Amino acid sequence: MKRNLRKLWIVTPDQLPAIIRRCPKCGKKTEFINSGKFRVNANGRLIDVWMIYQCGQCKTSWNMAIWERRSAGRLEKEEYEGFFKNDPDLAAKYGNDRDLFARNKAEAAASKAEYHVTTVDTAFPCVEDHAMEIEVRIPPGFDLRADIFLMQQLSVSRSRIKKWCEDGLILSGGQVLSPKGKIKDGMLLQVRKEAFRPEREEEFKMILYHMV
Repeated sequence: MKRNLRKLWIVTPDQLPAIIRRCPKCGKKTEFINSGKFRVNANGRLIDVWMIYQCGQCKTSWNMAIWERRSAGRLEKEEYEGFFKNDPDLAAKYGNDRDLFARNKAEAAASKAEYHVTTVDTAFPCVEDHAMEIEVRIPPGFDLRADIFLMQQLSVSRSRIKKWCEDGLILSGGQVLSPKGKIKDGMLLQVRKEAFRPEREEEFKMILYHMV
């Protein structure tokens, strides 16, 4: 018999957040698009790292400071090399860091909320045999409303997700999930079997045992 194992949903935005700032060439505030590339200045033992943005209208560049006059030895080797290689994971890490935006006096544009989800099977057994258990990994600052996210992932209506929450059939960290709440990184969701109608029990089993 197959075991009831936890799923991992990895949420990846299709585009890194843009920055709103005044463009000197356009003479007004515009959206600056993240290029996904870094500029690195290594001077002896010190290193400066910036993330490169471009005005969406005139392509004027703006560099957002990540590290300034930092000792290269204080950076992990993998990250140090990743800056030179324009590593996409590093671009996602710093390109979603709202605290970094604030330090650079930059305003993040509203998220387009376009993303894709990768499902990974884990080796961790669920706490209950009659519940689906999902851990969610999501970049910081990427806001997703719970009912809309689950509607898309479970292929049911938004009203049904709301009803399941009201009936206490979807939990987060052992507490009833609010359908209007935000999906957060590391959130552990439980969807109880009772949420599915009897005629959909086979569908529940398929989802539960990763057969879809």
